[in-house]
Parts: sequence; structure tokens; C-alpha cells
Amino acid sequence: MLQIIGLLTATAVTLPWVTTIILYIINKVLYNNNKRALHFSVAYSTIFYIISVLMMLHQLFNRNFSGLIIIMLLSGLMFTIIIQWKRTDNIIFKKACRLFWRASFLFFFLCHFVLALIGLIITVINS
Repeated sequence: MLQIIGLLTATAVTLPWVTTIILYIINKVLYNNNKRALHFSVAYSTIFYIISVLMMLHQLFNRNFSGLIIIMLLSGLMFTIIIQWKRTDNIIFKKACRLFWRASFLFFFLCHFVLALIGLIITVINS
């Protein structure tokens, strides 16, 4: 049982887009709502993209980038809150966090595929 959980976690981190698709399909079947399924799958697979990008950066450059990622995430949240404060004069923290988390998904989704492409190019060049 522990091996199955480990295998599923490793697959979710290694291939986060598969996790996103599976979460979307499950939620679509349960609630029959495309928008809700999309938002659910984005919200719950973002962490897998973040971890995947961290692992890929470590594998490609042989350095630990977790501190940099944490600082970048906190700066992004701060930027989102400041923008919301400037636009509406009040801060709705839940709305700011939701917007930040969705933007993080887009950023790490793109980073995941760019790093995969870079890794592929480096592997082909070194072979």
C-alpha cells in the first residue's frame, strides 16, 4: 500500500499535467460543470507543478532553488495584494490569494514545459 502511494506521488510530481487532467475529469464527472472542474484542477495541481519545477531545476543545474521559489511566491502574493489595494482601496485576502494561485499555476505550468524542453535539448546535445 505504501509503495502504491509513493508511486502515485512520484507520478504526480513527475507528470503534473497528468494530475491536472485526472483531477479535471474526476471533477467533471462528479459535478458536470466545466468551469468548476477547471478551477478545481488548477487549484489542486499547482503544488505539483511547483514541486516539479523545483526538481527539474535541481536536476538541470545541480543547485537548490527552493529559497528562490519561496521568495518569488511571497513577492508575487505581495504584488497581487498591493495591486488589489490600489485598484479597490480595500483588500479581500481570499480573492487576492485565489488570483495569485491561478497566476502561479500559469507561471509554473509554462516553466515546467520550458524546463522539460531545455532538459531534452541538453540530453540530446550531451549524447
